[in-house]
Amino acid sequence: MSEFTKIIKLLNDTGILGVLIFALVGWFTRINPAVKTKIASNKSANQREVLGLLDNLASNAVHLLSASYEIPGDEKREKAIADVTSQLNGLGHDVDPAIISAAIEKAYQLMTTQNTVAQAKQAQFDEGQAATEQVFADKEVQLAEQKAKADAVVAPLNVPATTQAPTEGDAK
Repeated sequence: MSEFTKIIKLLNDTGILGVLIFALVGWFTRINPAVKTKIASNKSANQREVLGLLDNLASNAVHLLSASYEIPGDEKREKAIADVTSQLNGLGHDVDPAIISAAIEKAYQLMTTQNTVAQAKQAQFDEGQAATEQVFADKEVQLAEQKAKADAVVAPLNVPATTQAPTEGDAK
C-alpha cells in the first residue's frame, strides 16, 4: 500500500495527477457528449443520404412505369415499391416498406402536378379504352336483344281448318 501512496504523491508533486483528473473530467463533460453528438449526426447524415437516394429511385420508378399504359394503377404502385425495395436492398440499405410506399406516392404526386407527355398519352389511352368498353357493352346489349327476339316463341296463326268464303279457283 505504501508503494501506491508513493506513486500518488509523486504524481501530485509533478502535477500529472491534476492533468489526469482534468482530462477525466473534461472527457465526461465535454468530449464524450461531443463524440455522441458526432455519432448521432453521422447517423442522421446517412439517413438523409438514404432518403435522398430513395427519392431519386422512387422518381425514376414512377416515371418509368408511367409509360406502361396497359398496367392498372395498383399494379404499377406495387411494381414500383418492389423495384425500389430491391434496388435499396442491393445497395445494402434496409428501409421500411411504409417509407418506400410514401416515397412512391410523393414521386407520383410530384409527377401528376406537372404536365407530362406520359400523362397526355395515359389520358388518351384511358379515353380510348373507355370508348371501346362502351362499344362492347352496347354490342352485348344489342346481341342479347336479338337473341331474345329469336328465342321468343312465336304464337301460331289462328287459321281455321276450313274456309267459309270461296277462294279463287274453286268451282261454284
